[in-house]
Amino acid sequence: MPWRNYQSVEVRPSQEAPIRRRYSVTADILSYQRCSRQYGYFSVHGYEPAHAVQVYFGTIIHQVLDRAHAYFQGLHDPATTGQIPTDEDIEAYFTEVDSALRSRGIRAINPDLRNLACELIKRFNQLEGPTLYPRVRETEHPIQADQGAYILHGTVDVLADPEIGEPTYDQMEIWDYKGTRFPNLDAPNPRQAELNRRRLRMYEFQMYVYAELYRARNGVYPAKAILYFLNELNDRPRATTRPTNALYEVAFDQDVIQQALDDFEATVNAIEQSRALDRWSAPPPDRDPGEETCDICDIRWSCPLTRDQYQMRYP
Repeated sequence: MPWRNYQSVEVRPSQEAPIRRRYSVTADILSYQRCSRQYGYFSVHGYEPAHAVQVYFGTIIHQVLDRAHAYFQGLHDPATTGQIPTDEDIEAYFTEVDSALRSRGIRAINPDLRNLACELIKRFNQLEGPTLYPRVRETEHPIQADQGAYILHGTVDVLADPEIGEPTYDQMEIWDYKGTRFPNLDAPNPRQAELNRRRLRMYEFQMYVYAELYRARNGVYPAKAILYFLNELNDRPRATTRPTNALYEVAFDQDVIQQALDDFEATVNAIEQSRALDRWSAPPPDRDPGEETCDICDIRWSCPLTRDQYQMRYP
C-alpha cells in the first residue's frame, strides 16, 4: 500500500508564530492608562462609539492644519508658496475634511462644536502661521522603533526648524497640537486639579516617547517639544498675541525619557495580560479618567465607577 511509504515520517505539531503588535503612544498606551475598560471595549473588541467627539475634534484640527502647511509650502499649487491661507481657504479645507470624516461616521455632536473647531483653526492660522509655517520641515512625521516583542510607533504633528541657529537634527522641534485648553493646575476643586496634573503628565509622557522614537530614526534627540493648546485661542475678540497658556515647552532629559520607556513597556505588558484574560477592569476610584471621558462613554451605565451617576438613556 502506498501509505506504508510514509510510516517513518514524523510530522511535528505546527507552532504559532509570536504576534508582534504595533503599539501607539496615544491610541493604545494613553488610552489604556486613561481607562482600560473603555480601551478593551472599543480598541480590542471593536465596538463603535455612538459619539466620537474627541476623535472628531482632534482629527479635524490636525488634518486642516496639515492642509494649511501644504498651502504655504506650495505643495498643491506652486502659486501659493510662502502665502498664509485666508479664512476662506481654511473654511474650504474644513468643509472638505468634515465631509470626509462624516463619511466614516465621525462627526461633531452639534453645530456649535463644529463651528468652534473651525474658528480655532482660523485663529491659529492667522496668529501663528506667519512665524511657524516658514519653519515647518515636515508634517505628520512618522516615527517608530522595534522593541523586540512589539513595535512602538507614533506620528509627530510638525517637525520644525529652530527659530535661531542651524536646522540640524539635534536642534529640531517637535510640535503637537492639542484641541483643549491647557490643564488648569490651580483649579479650586482638588480632584479636578489632580486630574489636570495627571493629564499634563500624560502629554509630557507622549513627548518623551516621541523623543526616543525620533532618536531611533535620526540618531539624536530633538531640541525640545512644543505642545500647543488651541482652545486657549477661544476668546472674544480674536487674540492678536499668543495667549499665555497656549504654548507649553517640554525639555528632554535622558533619565526621564528612559523612565517613560519603562512605563510604556509596563503598560504594554498590562495590555497583553488583559488580552490573555479578556479582562478589562475599570480604573480604581483614585484614578478615574474624569467627566470629559465618562460623559461620552457608551458603557458608563454598567461601569462600577459611574453607573450611579448617569440616568439611563440610549447613547
